[in-house]
Order: sequence, then structure tokens, then C-alpha cells
Amino acid sequence: MNIYRKKLYKKLLNDKQNDHVQTPTDSHLNEEPLQENLQENLDSIMQEFGHSSDFVSRKFILGHPRSIHVVALYIEGLANEDLVNELITHAHSLSLESAELLEIEENEKSYIENTFNLTRELVSTVGSVSVVKDYRNVLASLLDGNTILLFQGMNHGLIVSTLGSNYRAITEPTSETVVKGSKEGFIESVSENTAMMRRRLKTRKLRVERRKMGDLSNTDIAIMYIDGIVNDKVLDEVRERLNNINAEAILESNHIEELIEEKRITLFPTVLSTERPDRLSRTLTDGRIAIFVEGTPFALVVPNVFPDFLKSTEDYTSRYSISSLIRILRYITFHFSLFSSPIYIALITYHQEIIPTHFLISLMAQREGVPYPALIEAMLLEITFEILREAGVRIPRAIGPTISIAGALVIGDAAVSAGLVSPAMTIIVALTAISNFTIPSYTLANTTRILRFSFMIVASISGLFGVALGYFIMMAHLCSLRSFGLHYLSPFAPFYLAGNKDAILRFPFSLLEKKKKANTFKN
Repeated sequence: MNIYRKKLYKKLLNDKQNDHVQTPTDSHLNEEPLQENLQENLDSIMQEFGHSSDFVSRKFILGHPRSIHVVALYIEGLANEDLVNELITHAHSLSLESAELLEIEENEKSYIENTFNLTRELVSTVGSVSVVKDYRNVLASLLDGNTILLFQGMNHGLIVSTLGSNYRAITEPTSETVVKGSKEGFIESVSENTAMMRRRLKTRKLRVERRKMGDLSNTDIAIMYIDGIVNDKVLDEVRERLNNINAEAILESNHIEELIEEKRITLFPTVLSTERPDRLSRTLTDGRIAIFVEGTPFALVVPNVFPDFLKSTEDYTSRYSISSLIRILRYITFHFSLFSSPIYIALITYHQEIIPTHFLISLMAQREGVPYPALIEAMLLEITFEILREAGVRIPRAIGPTISIAGALVIGDAAVSAGLVSPAMTIIVALTAISNFTIPSYTLANTTRILRFSFMIVASISGLFGVALGYFIMMAHLCSLRSFGLHYLSPFAPFYLAGNKDAILRFPFSLLEKKKKANTFKN
């Protein structure tokens, strides 16, 4: 009985919290149709927007010799002012043509309907036109940047597409730079991003599903896939998880990423984000699904496996021999970034017998003036480097690189001279940090940054045995992860040969085409 009361109280509390927020999409006008009285419609819509100063209504008169009052509604900044002016100009031209096209002897109702239909045909040259009959679609269309035409004596209006294009131009991606390859990246407009993909994949099987998410933000979301290649079960799972999202605002793609992940208590990313159309094109041809979010120049890709986060677009623009060598280097630097500092701490603290005698003597001589253990020494350097890296991101670009390089050199040299850290530890931490930058995925690089501190603590407690145990625990955790039903360590575990043609090594394209014919999503 107490459990039932707790559930009932929780439900009532959630309902109360949700009731106090009222948005245009949750308005009492949602299900109400438009009225024939123009002023009544205008007053209701203006009341919904709280008589906001950026809500614009422009009244004019159509028809000759009879007059019909019309109002054009749009939101300043969302709608293109030039298109709105052109729309009104085209509508005004109706007054000159209506005497020839419309019968004067018609009754008033028929005259208004004919004028409405003629206006719809005439303004179609400005943009796409559709009919709206209720307040809900009126409010949603205004927030999308469209213009609404309402007529006196008509209980429905016109939606004219006048969306402004105030987005930045297509530029080179900043987070996924390549030496050889395309130089265009996604922008913050979903429509522009899907158009870029259409230009690359000119197939009628490319599908785009649009929807709105967020009670307050009404953010445009687009799902893209290739019909016939995508796994239908995965596609249904993506739709279901998106439908289960209940959020007031979706302001960034990371909101979607966190809410659709299968196992949220993990440091490893299971959703890939990219701002490169060329990379997304390849993943779509592999049967993956892309999710675009309005206001974000990144596309989310699902499902993914661990090797996907160590791949780069440049792997497919260079010869397969060079690409394979660079991929092997990435796997090495991934482990080096994760374990170099912990292994050094373990060797210095517990396993000096493994180190050659002459090298051990040199290391001990360097550490003679260091007043604290290897763990504190490594932590001091790691935290200092993280501070410099974060400062380099926030400092203005004009002086950022200079400050970062000068800060690293001055602080590093001063710390060694003062005896706070040893030169060997400085070299290890510097190589670790540089290795971290070779990981193509920024989210996976952040994962190694966090895990490295954990392995350093374990190494200081139990040496190499603790590092080995921690590695086995990490691998067991990776084996338990799935991305929309796909094993995270696939094609390594479970192993299948076709997937390994583009995992660590990049086979020639002639063999990769055969791999695509195999089942990419093996469970």
C-alpha cells in the first residue's frame, strides 16, 4: 500500500511540475480551428506570443472591386524579410487581375474563396504553399520561420515558406582535419546538411525522416539512412529510443547522444559524432544511421564499434598500405596514452628489477632530489598539462598557441630545475599527451584521459599486477557494451573475418566491396 502511495504521489508531483510550463505547442488553442473573423484570429495568436516585439503582423487589402482584408504574420529574424516583401507584392498584384479572373456577380462567400485560391496559386512562385486550418499548425509554422496569410471571412489560411538562411557558410571542419580529402563540413542547418548528403549520395534509396523534439525548443531532428542497406531492427530501435525521449529542450546533439545510449554508465562512447559529409557518406553505405540536430554542425552515427573511433577519413584517401600503417600506429598510441605513465609508476615503485641496471641508476639519480613519490610527481605533471591544454582552448586564438608553448616550456624547465619533477617523468608525460592527440575521436581521447588517472592510482598501489587486472576489467567491460544490439568489440569479439578487412588494417577497395556484401551487423 505504501509503495502504491509513493508511486501516486510521484505521478502527481510530476504532473504538477509539467503543468506550470505552457508553450505554444501546449497551448489551449492546440485543437481549436481558425475562425472566420480575422481580428479574432490575430488577437488569439498575438496573445499566445505575449505581444512579443519580434512578432510582426502586416495588414493589406486584396480584391477589386470588392475588398478583402488580409494579414501576413511572421517572426522577425526567422523569416526572410525580402521574401515576405515579395510575397506581399505578388499578393497585391491580385487586385489588378481579379476583375478579369473573378466574376463580380458572385456572392461574397464564393468571391472570398476564389480570391483565396487565386492567391494561393499566385504566391506559390515565392515559396512552397500549404493550407492551415488550426492554431496549432499556425504557431508551429511561425516558429519555423514561415509566413502565415489569414483572410477575413475564411476559417483557414496559407503557410508560405519564407525561412531565412542566416547560417554561416560551409567551411572546413575544425575537429576532423585531414591533409588529403574534402574540405567541407556540416553547418547548423539540418536542411543544408541533408542537402550536402544528397549531393554526395545521389540515390533514390536515401531516406530522410523529419521530426520535432523538445517541449520548449521544438528542435528539428532528421534521421537519415539508405533503404535496403540499413538493418530494419536497428532502425526500429533508433525510432523507439527517440520516441521515448521526454525533454523540455533539445539544444545540442549531445542531448540526443546521452539519451539514446544503451548503457549510460560507461566512459567509452557508443555514438559517433562527425562533422564531415564524406565520412558520413561512407558510414551510411555501410548500413549505419545518421541523426541530425538543428543548431549543431555534428551528425550522430549509430550503431558503432570500437574500431570506428580509431578510423579517420584520411584512411580512405591514401593508399591502403599507408593507411594500414597509420592505423596500427593509432592502436599503439592509444595504449601508450593509457598505460605509459601507469607502467612507469609501477616500475619505479615496485619492479625496479625489471629495469636494466645502468638505466635504473640514471633514473634514481634523477629522482634523488624529488621529495615525493612517483604517483604525486606524475599527477602534478598530468594536471599541469591538462590546465595548459584547457587554457589553450579558452585563450584567444591570436595568442593561444604562443601562451601554450611558452607555458609548457617555461613551467616544465622550471619544475625540473627546482627538483619538483624528474626529467624522465617529464618526457613520459609529454609523450603520453602527444599520443592522446593521435586518436581521431575527441570523445575517445577524453576517455583515455580519465582512465589514465585511474590506472596511475592502481599502479601506485599494486604495481604491474594492478595494471594488468585493471586492463582485464576494462576489456570485460568493453565486451559487455553494445551499440543498438551490435557488440562493441566487433569484429574482434565475436571474431568474424569480413569485418577485420577494415578494422586494424585497411584492405584494398576491391576487397572492401566484398566485405560490404557480408553482414556488417553480426551479433
